[in-house]
Amino acid sequence: MNRLIAVEDWVGETRAAIVENGRVVELHFNRWSERGTRAHGAELYAGRITRIDGSLNAAFVDLGRGEPGFLPFGKAGRAKGLHDGALIGVRVTREAFAEKGPTLALADLDELPGAPELIETDANLAERLLRRYPDADVKWADEARIDIEAAIEAAQSIDVPLKGGGALRIEATAALTAIDIDSAGRTSNAGRKLALDVNLAAMPEIARQIRLRGIGGNIVIDCLHLRSQPDRKAVEGALKKALKPDPARIDVLPLSRFGLIEMARQRTGRSVAEVLTDGAGTPSIETRALTALRRLLLEAVANRSAQLNLAVSPALHDWLEPDRIDWRGAMTDRIGPRFTLTAATGEHRKDFEVTTT
Repeated sequence: MNRLIAVEDWVGETRAAIVENGRVVELHFNRWSERGTRAHGAELYAGRITRIDGSLNAAFVDLGRGEPGFLPFGKAGRAKGLHDGALIGVRVTREAFAEKGPTLALADLDELPGAPELIETDANLAERLLRRYPDADVKWADEARIDIEAAIEAAQSIDVPLKGGGALRIEATAALTAIDIDSAGRTSNAGRKLALDVNLAAMPEIARQIRLRGIGGNIVIDCLHLRSQPDRKAVEGALKKALKPDPARIDVLPLSRFGLIEMARQRTGRSVAEVLTDGAGTPSIETRALTALRRLLLEAVANRSAQLNLAVSPALHDWLEPDRIDWRGAMTDRIGPRFTLTAATGEHRKDFEVTTT
């Protein structure tokens, strides 16, 4: 498989896309606001056990940042040397999400350099992803001609067109993610053949969208109705084949008589929506502020001698003005001290606007 890690380095965050055979299949973010506060997937830590919980057959481990990690012992039970206060080596297998801390697996502390301090943390995003995909090439996104911004927009769209006609509608609830297959716009081979063709065309795109969006937990796919058992088996087989490249553990149930496929996908971290949006599903203040900084940087590159002003809404100004992530210093390093930040005024002000002064 041809696999690429495409990276963009912006003021305030680094963004990366995993590209397989020319298509973006995963999106990852490293935000400056989370430096020193979050344990990322595949990172190694020297942690200290704070509590053994026999009822859970697991331990809670202090990583020196964020919520304590959860270390399950598995069927073998607690290994020798694991006790309250013990210093152990661990690897993050699932990042924290919602109110749950990260999930951990044991690593050999004796083989890790730097113990008992933190072993590997705040590594750049490409390094972390290379641990997961050691066979991948790494390139800057513009060099590889990968449009990460477009991929992010696509990963947040409810409606996804299917090649040849038809569409998916992907909607998340508190309990599960529902994916509806619609034949809209596709009229050739009407009847049984139409339902089979659209369902088969949908399965590879469903597998990609689940991985692209970082969807975890329960997923229900509402297929176009199929009466024939061979047709139903063909659709189930197409989905399982499409899911094989996904590194997450996935369990799939057979297509039900109601035309539903139920599946559960292992959570390995936050979804794209959890990173970029607030609880109501709209872009968070931080996401909007970082978008404004990207616009400022792009305008500065396009107008290399101009003095620029970034006028932002009061909410964005409240986030940017304290400069908790040192964006001003980083921006000055890149474009020089030729920019100002102001709070926009007026009844119909934009979220942000870059103008020359």
